Amino acid sequence: MTEYPISLDEFKLYFLREAGLEYQPYETFVKTVYSTGDKVNHNGISWSSTADENITEPGTEDANWVEIETFDETLPEWVAPKVYSKDDKVVAIVKFKPGIWVSMADENYSTPGTDETKWVLDEDEDLDGIILDLDIIRAMGEASFKFNKNLFLEEKGKMIFLYLTMFFLVYDRQNASAGLNGNSAAGPVIHRSVGKMSVTYMESKLYSKYPSYEFLASNDYGRKAFNLMAPYLRAGVRILYGSASGE
Repeated sequence: MTEYPISLDEFKLYFLREAGLEYQPYETFVKTVYSTGDKVNHNGISWSSTADENITEPGTEDANWVEIETFDETLPEWVAPKVYSKDDKVVAIVKFKPGIWVSMADENYSTPGTDETKWVLDEDEDLDGIILDLDIIRAMGEASFKFNKNLFLEEKGKMIFLYLTMFFLVYDRQNASAGLNGNSAAGPVIHRSVGKMSVTYMESKLYSKYPSYEFLASNDYGRKAFNLMAPYLRAGVRILYGSASGE
């Protein structure tokens, strides 16, 4: 996964008490078994898998791996397969639909949706309105386009990235709730009327100086992120005094 200034756990802990947020109740399913042709590095050697559902360790007895003649440093490191036990629950996406799946066996390395004797969809639990880890990761990716880590000290940068991530998370969910025909406008609301739903937005002079950040006014998290960033967006001049020797 791409590295960001904050982790999933840091985000969840920081916004632990935010109204309307409910995180997924179980960990996300992680597939760590290998398929035929998958390539990895292990103990300084590059390997290629010779079997599907490969749970063996490269270089061990009866391992389903063949050594690649030329070492390739760009390949990922081998990761020990993750095994699930009976009654373990995970969040998994099967046929593009997230759901909660229950393991029906011990020593379970299989992928939900591939073997009904190993995994069963829990139809009594649903994920409607739940913030998935994948939602947060997507928001982090979007936040990275508005974030320049070189402008901030590490701790202050983390704070700004937290609010940028929350802005995109809320922004995306609002758009999803609005549907394909949804409509939104940027800027603080200064007038509402009940009859025929009239809403007026204020044009901010502050945001007009930074047009690329204008749409952050779409929600309070974006406005806070902008206010945290604003002092670092103003250019400054620093004078350094010195002298040169004659040599």
